[in-house]
Amino acid sequence: SLTLREEEATMSPASARALTVDSLNPKVLALADHLRGAVAGRAQRMQKELETNPGLYPFDEIIYCNLSNPHYLGQQPIKFFREVLALCDYPHLLNCSVTSSIFSSDAITRAREILDLIPGRAMGGYSHCQGTEGLRNAIAVGIATRDAFPCNAEDIFLTDGAAAPVHMVMHLLIRDEKDGILCPIPSHFLYTSSMALCGATLVPYYLDESGGWAVSISDLKKQLDGARSEGITVRGLVVVNPGNPTGQVCLLIIDLCNSYILVQVLMWLNCT
Repeated sequence: SLTLREEEATMSPASARALTVDSLNPKVLALADHLRGAVAGRAQRMQKELETNPGLYPFDEIIYCNLSNPHYLGQQPIKFFREVLALCDYPHLLNCSVTSSIFSSDAITRAREILDLIPGRAMGGYSHCQGTEGLRNAIAVGIATRDAFPCNAEDIFLTDGAAAPVHMVMHLLIRDEKDGILCPIPSHFLYTSSMALCGATLVPYYLDESGGWAVSISDLKKQLDGARSEGITVRGLVVVNPGNPTGQVCLLIIDLCNSYILVQVLMWLNCT
């Protein structure tokens, strides 16, 4: 029997379709299951049912906890960040007399400092693939001052959110399905979906819910050794909420990563 590619090659231009579901990248098709999620899908159906039949359930609201959005639960955004971003996006405000009565003086000062580091003092244009050099230099100085350890701006990549660097790291690490990533269960779907897209093997380690979603080093080693015994080359370890709410867990696994030669993929979800 002919393969899909062979069938496409024999089709006439009139009968062939440029794009069909069957001709899509199978890794993209597999990604759909990771993005939908059974729990999130059920929640969406219940939401629609509540809209059409308000008394159907003993509650009147669905709270989506899978989106990592504290604002959804009423947490207010940090005002300083929003003010600085507004001033940088629309620098004309810095020359208006009423600005000082609307924005804090700290935000105005910080916005001027940031704009001075951006070529043309204008945001929104294309920049270096690692991010604007002046901003990376400022960040490197801040990290070095905070940690009392040298930081090189050339080692810093600025991205628009967490998804881009996660995908970048996965593409760097994963060569084929024999490469695996240790990922916590439960975890953020960003990691499992990125692994599926790259064709990686998921190597799960399970968080202890009764212990406050604690990470067990012994379980990590067990899962790691088990994957290796099956011929999987574990290339990285993901540490993310709820198993790493403050970042302190990282201190416990650095030695493990060094011993097993793993790349640490860390993530803190902060909505500001």
